[in-house]
Amino acid sequence: MKAQTAFVLSRMQKPQASSSFSALANVAFSRLWVAALASGTAVAADQTAARWALIHFSESAFVISLLSSTAALPFLLFTLPAGFLADAVDRRPLLQTINVWQALVAGALAFLGFRGMLSPTTLLVGSLALGVGFAFNAPVWTALIPDVVPKDELPSAATLGSLQMNLSGIVGPALGGFLLAVTSPPVVFGLNALGFLGVVAALRGDHHRRSPAKPPPGAGDLRRSLADAFHYARGSGAVRAVLARNFLFALFVSAIPALMPVIALKDLRLEPAMLGLLFASMGTGSVLGGLVLHGWARRYFSTNRLTFVASVLLAAIYLWMALIQHNPSCLLVAAMAGAAWTLAASELWLAAQRAIAPWARGRLNATVLMLSQGAMAVGGIVWGAAAEGFGTRATLLAVGGLFVASLALARRWSLDPLDLPAPPAPRWTPSDAESVRVD
Repeated sequence: MKAQTAFVLSRMQKPQASSSFSALANVAFSRLWVAALASGTAVAADQTAARWALIHFSESAFVISLLSSTAALPFLLFTLPAGFLADAVDRRPLLQTINVWQALVAGALAFLGFRGMLSPTTLLVGSLALGVGFAFNAPVWTALIPDVVPKDELPSAATLGSLQMNLSGIVGPALGGFLLAVTSPPVVFGLNALGFLGVVAALRGDHHRRSPAKPPPGAGDLRRSLADAFHYARGSGAVRAVLARNFLFALFVSAIPALMPVIALKDLRLEPAMLGLLFASMGTGSVLGGLVLHGWARRYFSTNRLTFVASVLLAAIYLWMALIQHNPSCLLVAAMAGAAWTLAASELWLAAQRAIAPWARGRLNATVLMLSQGAMAVGGIVWGAAAEGFGTRATLLAVGGLFVASLALARRWSLDPLDLPAPPAPRWTPSDAESVRVD
């Protein structure tokens, strides 16, 4: 599909489907994708090990749900500075520094585990520290991808990005469950550290397809840089729609990472291998959604309608999750949840890339991440507290009902390109704007 820049969104025709794998022909992108796949697999294994270790220290539904919230909370504080940095400095060495930090944190958790010094506090602090790394990494990585692949390969890159995360979501939990059965959590934490170092190695060399001749005017001034981005967002109906829809979706989808471990470990009492299989099933459904359903659905449904349908399916899945009584059903529900999540998330990401102008990409991608991950953190805390007080099943029923109700509000914010007005131009002189063109 050929995506036009944000400056000509008002003239866009309905996009055509492109090959889901076309971006892999780009050597720079494929190298980064493979490294991200390996690291993502190690991260998913690490998360499985952390959940398993945490349930041995505390059976509180609230404490278990905090693991997902502590990972998301740093996005509220650090994504905007990260977006500023993504637009102001070379993204490649910045990403290397971030991944070195994450390797050090994962290595420290492994060391503490081998010394017998793990506790709920150390696990949650470690999750928070890794979350800081992810909060800096996400907007920088997102801003780097359009510099690596051409515009007509962005839909392929979006699908492959979801595929990478979800392949990791299949292999990682299964690997984590296997390693937990034969070794211990610190071994998995150490594997995670090696995965981050692999990303550092893949980022060596020049992976930029193109780059600005110089940073945008004011890019070195954080206050002016963020003010320009907020001015742009306030005046763009497209960006406002993307922000609102991402916030609502994240608030309710946060029930999956917050409550699924509680159901698995407290209600169903799954063993390590079965716990890994549960999250592997969700990853399998995500791959099905990204590879098979997404490509087919985009031929027949608009971005707005596809996101709406996937959200309704997720709400129905919450109702089903509330009725789970045995293990085989939970695997099927997890797979369906993964497919629906991927369908909606891929379209939300693509809508954001269409709506955001290149000069503000880093800062506004950071804003999208800040809102969505902040909603994930807040949602995880709220749903976890509700599960502690009222039970997981009653909480899931409430989340499903509220999710459906929220879709009535979402109808006013369409994501379809033809429904989105053209964004305002940056507050620069014409000569300034010409000096920073990247095409």
